[in-house]
Amino acid sequence: MAQKKSPAATFVAGSVSGTLSTLLLQPLDLVKTRLQVAGATPYATTIARNACVPGGMIATFSAVVQHEKLTGLWRGLSPSLSRCVPGVGLYFTTLTSLQQSICKDRKPSSIEALAIGGLARSLSCGALLPVTVVKTRFESGKFQYSSVVNALRNVKSQEGFRGLYSGGSATLIRDAPFSGLYFLFYSRGKSYLETFHERKSTVLLLLMCMEFGRSFGCLVCMSFSHASYILEHISNLPSRATRHLTEDGQGSSIFRLYC
Repeated sequence: MAQKKSPAATFVAGSVSGTLSTLLLQPLDLVKTRLQVAGATPYATTIARNACVPGGMIATFSAVVQHEKLTGLWRGLSPSLSRCVPGVGLYFTTLTSLQQSICKDRKPSSIEALAIGGLARSLSCGALLPVTVVKTRFESGKFQYSSVVNALRNVKSQEGFRGLYSGGSATLIRDAPFSGLYFLFYSRGKSYLETFHERKSTVLLLLMCMEFGRSFGCLVCMSFSHASYILEHISNLPSRATRHLTEDGQGSSIFRLYC
């Protein structure tokens, strides 16, 4: 019988992993946002074009270091930590609790894995969406907030609660299917490899399964990432945000991060 994990232990483990991954990968997250800024500028009158770097990831890295120094790559770290530390902890706590409640001592079916992963991400994402909005604006380089609290107050006073939850639908449409697919392919890949190798999971085996699930989920859901950014960054443009994905570039902006 598998030993049940306590919610507190799961939350702490998730929070620690969220902290480490955020500290390590914040530069990539910032570059992703800057590339999406470049795609959003035709409709973003509040964004100065000189902050948007045409080209790919390497060009954006170089421009950020040149104009904002090396520390500029970690711009938006405080809202990222404010979101990821409790967010990842909440996600894994919810994921583990749902799996233990629904599946007991058996492995989840494909439908169960999709539902568990999607629901866990929806709950954690919805709870921290205002911080996600602030994080995106910090990383864009076009909003001068002194702190996360100041940013939340600023958005609330200027745009109301609607501004704090701008882009919520696109974010959920992106994140819920991604997490469902991620957990599905992770669990299926883990079961297959354990059977194939006739042994229990190793760190390398788990990393392989995680990367497989993440890669497939990204390929399926990445088109919503750009729409989510536009809606989080620019309020009151829901219809123009989605329409922009296929205008002035024949849909290439959808895959801007991968160019």
